[in-house]
Amino acid sequence: MVNLELYKIFIVVASEENITRASEKLNLTQPAVTKHIKNLENILGVKLFFRTNHGIVLTEQGKKLYNKIKDATNLLTNVENEYLSKRDINLGIHSTILNKIFSSCISEYYINNLDSKINTINHENEDMLLELKNGELDIIFSKKIKTKFYSKNIKFIKLGEWSEILIVNGKSKLKNKLVSIDDIKSKTIYMPKKTSETPHNFFDSINCKYEDFKDIKHVTYKTITEIIKSNDGIGLVTKEFVNQEIEQNNLYILNTEFEIKPVEFGIYVNNENKFEELNKFIKIIKKHFN
Repeated sequence: MVNLELYKIFIVVASEENITRASEKLNLTQPAVTKHIKNLENILGVKLFFRTNHGIVLTEQGKKLYNKIKDATNLLTNVENEYLSKRDINLGIHSTILNKIFSSCISEYYINNLDSKINTINHENEDMLLELKNGELDIIFSKKIKTKFYSKNIKFIKLGEWSEILIVNGKSKLKNKLVSIDDIKSKTIYMPKKTSETPHNFFDSINCKYEDFKDIKHVTYKTITEIIKSNDGIGLVTKEFVNQEIEQNNLYILNTEFEIKPVEFGIYVNNENKFEELNKFIKIIKKHFN
């Protein structure tokens, strides 16, 4: 199947003869543009550009392709622009945050931007950061990610803090007790998967390791709350995600001698990727959480 987007990117890069200028014109990051050109070269089995001290230049095969498709591609782009007045936003966000915290931001955006769509992607944290760097995502909303991943173009904007808590049901013997770390080491503790920020923050806060606990089970947030409501276990969750269940006395916050540090949350953006719809969306997010 022909990927018209790759050909449109190729035409812009060939016209500009510069990846930086092309990326600005396309509203994509430089790595994303480079990746798309490489994908097109792999599909066609030819080298389209070679580098010089002044930028990039079409190869002979690249020139032939450019001359054959330039007019047709520009015509398709002009037709497309007549029908597509706004650009979509690719948002990286975990499903629990989307459902419990973030849906109102998307609703407000859609009220005044009916021609623009928000596509939500739920991947591992480091995968989403890489996708943001490569231009596959436009923005990430999440807890601050503890990772060795680094890119000078990726910026974290703090919007606030969430509380991490241990929860039990109303029949738990621990419900009205002041609990120590030793009290819970032999208990079954349900928490999100190892790669999420909640377990990292928990063990860092209490200066313990996984091996110090007898029985840790990794499940989703929804599963944690359903299990704890009817079983004699302990759940590790973010308070803001279960406020409704706590207010309805379906879940109870464990009173502990130790403190679990709050976690920062906010948005990750790529400073090279800016366009009108994304700027509007960021303003809405900041208004909701500041």
